[in-house]
Amino acid sequence: MVLNSLSRRNKIFVYLTHFFTTLGARMWWFGIGLFIIEVTPDSLQLTAIYGFSNGGALLLLSTVVGDIIDRTARLKAARIALFLNNFGIALCCVIVVFVFTFRPELETKLPEQGLLKLCFTLIVILTIFSNLCNLGRTLVMERDWIVEICNRKTDSIATMSATFRFIDLLTKAFAPLLTGQLMTYVSSMYGAVFIGSWNICAFFIEYWLLGMVYRTNPTLHSKDSTKYELDVIQKEELMKPSEVHLEKEASSQEKQLNESAVESVPRTDQNQYESSQKSVKSRDVDKPDSSFVGKLFFSFIALYRGWRHYIKYKVAVAGLALAFLYFTVLGFDNITIGYAYSQGMTESILGIIVAISACFGIIASVAYPFLRKHVGLVNTGLIGLTCQISCLALCVVSLWLPGGTFGPASDVQMSHVNVSCTTQQYINTTLSANETSCFDSIADKGFAGMSTSLIVLFAGILGARFGVWTADLVITQLFLESVEETERGLVNGFQSSLNKLMDMLKFVMVMFISDPSMFGYPALVSYCFICSAWLLYAVYKKRTTGNIFCKGCL
Repeated sequence: MVLNSLSRRNKIFVYLTHFFTTLGARMWWFGIGLFIIEVTPDSLQLTAIYGFSNGGALLLLSTVVGDIIDRTARLKAARIALFLNNFGIALCCVIVVFVFTFRPELETKLPEQGLLKLCFTLIVILTIFSNLCNLGRTLVMERDWIVEICNRKTDSIATMSATFRFIDLLTKAFAPLLTGQLMTYVSSMYGAVFIGSWNICAFFIEYWLLGMVYRTNPTLHSKDSTKYELDVIQKEELMKPSEVHLEKEASSQEKQLNESAVESVPRTDQNQYESSQKSVKSRDVDKPDSSFVGKLFFSFIALYRGWRHYIKYKVAVAGLALAFLYFTVLGFDNITIGYAYSQGMTESILGIIVAISACFGIIASVAYPFLRKHVGLVNTGLIGLTCQISCLALCVVSLWLPGGTFGPASDVQMSHVNVSCTTQQYINTTLSANETSCFDSIADKGFAGMSTSLIVLFAGILGARFGVWTADLVITQLFLESVEETERGLVNGFQSSLNKLMDMLKFVMVMFISDPSMFGYPALVSYCFICSAWLLYAVYKKRTTGNIFCKGCL
């Protein structure tokens, strides 16, 4: 009873940590999307450039982050990632406040608004850095810690993973809703102040919660990179030269030793111990070049190592299907937000729609354990993907409806609000009569400004949320059950890189088709990739179960 109570308390602490971090990240994700769109409201190119840069950084460095996680003690890795993520977002918010406060001066200081563009560049770079740190936190908590906390019990892992997704969706519903109302009815500057303050305050709470979970879970203490390095060197010195060569090749693929393996290493005398310490120091000298070029080269090596470990698992085919789901504009990312904004939506209504989409995801998180229990894990994934392609078929139909790319013209105006008006009202601390009327025109337009095509488009995207979240839960569970502990960070880091590669290709497509009125062409290409993901997962199911369809799926 005591152990069950302790385990339950630890899970609650982990859930709270995830809630605080995810809420801060979600608020900033929604905020920066609107901030970028305000700069160029009639084109999605700047949004695509930001997405491409973010995806490129994650593509090159995700596997490196995973490798670092595997080499670093669990508590240290979690706390460092948490600190860098939260304070990186807070610093971005400080720059945003600075821009809104001194924007007139920034526009005239340097030719061609050079100082203002510099501020935009800093915000993008810091956001990308924070995203990398958040990836590290995700790899630590969701791909490693929960497996040990659940004592490797698949049912417990499935329940905890579903709870993580439920928290993700809860914050995805609440964060944009809150941020959208603040930016529409108060000011963008106060929204940035709130987001930055939240991340700073949440850091201290999360820091304490991580320590509590770590101290009360002995299974998390077995990962000690320093002890591992020393014991490997001691073991090598007791072996023959040929055995040393073979052991070095094996140790390059394993990032940690469990406690039983450590205890089995023969003890050496004082002279051997001193020589081992010297060997450790010599290894430190032989580490990869710390220059930017050296680190970049090492990232490609890490990607290659990640691919070698990744492809040996049968679940890699399902992972490819998951990656294909990222090549889509038929979801709630900055591209979709930019398109909706150009079609007449306000920040407030966008927040409401994103919240509704999260509700569909919450339903998926609740239904996931039930479906998994009654039809099986692999079959549940096929159900999710089938639901997704069925709902997104509405999006294809919407392109030929009034207001769509290939449909008749709509009465909706493409540029519904003068962005300079909304930007000016953010800069001033008080509202004039003109600014108040500007707010009223935004609020009154509401859902009436949405064309038939846009309504059907978002109906399909909202319905598809159930399928995409179900598929994500299933494939994540498959990786948790299939990948060895010593390779979790590397393999899951490579999967993240693969996801970002597809995401980058999507942004490249939008960079060349940046006019919102041509949104239908990227939408059609996206639907083809979703259908391809279904086919890949069907191949995986055929290999693992011997059939594609089953009685439980019909």
